[in-house]
Amino acid sequence: MEFVCEKKQLQSGVAAVERLVSTRSTLPIIGNVLFEAGKTGIKLSANNLEIGMELGIKANVTREGAVLLPAKTLSGIVSKLPETAVSFKLNENGTVKITYDQSHFNLHSLPPDEFPALPKVKEGKSFSVDPAVFSNMIQQTIFSVSASEDKYILTGVLIETGKSTFTGDNSNLRLVATDGYRLAKCGGRTEAKAESGVNVIVPARALAELAKMLEAGKDESLKIVVSGEQIGFRYGDAYLVSRLIQGQFPDYKQVIPKKGGTKITLSTKEFLKAAERAAVIASGSANVTLLEVKTGKMKLSANTPDVGSVDEVLTAEIKGSDKARASFNIRLITDVLGVIETDKTVIELGEGLSPGVIRPEGNEEYLYIVMPIRTQEVA
Repeated sequence: MEFVCEKKQLQSGVAAVERLVSTRSTLPIIGNVLFEAGKTGIKLSANNLEIGMELGIKANVTREGAVLLPAKTLSGIVSKLPETAVSFKLNENGTVKITYDQSHFNLHSLPPDEFPALPKVKEGKSFSVDPAVFSNMIQQTIFSVSASEDKYILTGVLIETGKSTFTGDNSNLRLVATDGYRLAKCGGRTEAKAESGVNVIVPARALAELAKMLEAGKDESLKIVVSGEQIGFRYGDAYLVSRLIQGQFPDYKQVIPKKGGTKITLSTKEFLKAAERAAVIASGSANVTLLEVKTGKMKLSANTPDVGSVDEVLTAEIKGSDKARASFNIRLITDVLGVIETDKTVIELGEGLSPGVIRPEGNEEYLYIVMPIRTQEVA
């Protein structure tokens, strides 16, 4: 095996696949990156047995072949190389000579025979979607997954296709994530009529890696193929495959309040700034912050004994009861305000311990639900 490629492209490719490599596995072979040199360039692959990725890199190949190189060592070397052409040559003794300018490394390699091949999800339901749309959908939901392995099903994001049952929601593709305290639902549309009936849970880590992969911004569609236990994402010369989380995702439709509450419309930017300021004080009291409507405005207040208190008053458009109030974990609210892209945000407050509903103004396809906190003031 022998080829030459540019350092910039090499570093980008190695960094992408190296993130998947497991350092804690009992199977040492998956701590490597597979290099395959062919007529059209080289292909890099990594596989941690849960998620796998392969991607192509342009290279001038003078001798075809394949080899395994240690991921962490290789990544460390490549990231420090100067911006120049880099050549790889597999020697008969099994070492790979990495040459740049007038210098070189010699890196021990392994034969590729025992490296677990990436499964290709060939059969199953498939659809294509605009990569920018899907990447945005990931960003607007993934932060709501559970960080606890005790709620394993909730560590993934639900992907479902088909007609929405909600008024005003014209999506045929939805991503939903919840940790039991909040829920984010984002709708979008496939490029062609999607096969209905896709209802799978994808590990959040796989979608996070996919979002990074989509940052390349190629002018191509993202193709998604779903089988019984796996999901594959094809984007240009990059391919990512992941195991699905098996189990029943909570029926999110049952969580959405049937009865509307007081609608409060206010500036997204000002709401976020006020919430972040309130969080400084609230952090000392489990992030509890009271939101209430007062004299045509919305007030955020928090109090931590021995620290202090804060009252933030925001100009807002109020529709409904002027006595609406509820306490929330303010961090859950700043999370969603950070991904809302519209100038104004609508928050609905119900009665008693009803969930709060947050959405971008004029967008019925995005919905965020946050559970209130029981306090002496709100019970």
